[in-house]
Amino acid sequence: MHPWLSRLRHDLVKRAVWPARDLRDAAREPAPADLLQLRRGLFDLRDDDGRVSTASGLWERLRADAPALPPATLDAFGAAVLQAEGAATGLAADPRSWPAVLDAVLGIEHAFADLARTLEEE
Repeated sequence: MHPWLSRLRHDLVKRAVWPARDLRDAAREPAPADLLQLRRGLFDLRDDDGRVSTASGLWERLRADAPALPPATLDAFGAAVLQAEGAATGLAADPRSWPAVLDAVLGIEHAFADLARTLEEE
């Protein structure tokens, strides 16, 4: 795997998507702690210097170091991140919105797969 792609997967995708996968695989309604983890995966990430970052902020920094890829592919990944953040913004006020948030966060995983496929083809 390309080093940049590995970094993206480790620093952003895993941290955002794994709480969503856990929630998807749970055979129960999410507890408040589950929803908090879902939000943290998008709004409480760390950059290389240990500073708190949102997923979109971290993506912008990682995108600046991206290998040569079609801009539309990079834009699609960024759009998935923004969609997940947008969906999760209202989660604290409306915990019943968690299924839509879950779907949006899992969309990051699909966008990452598309990005990886495009990088392999380049």
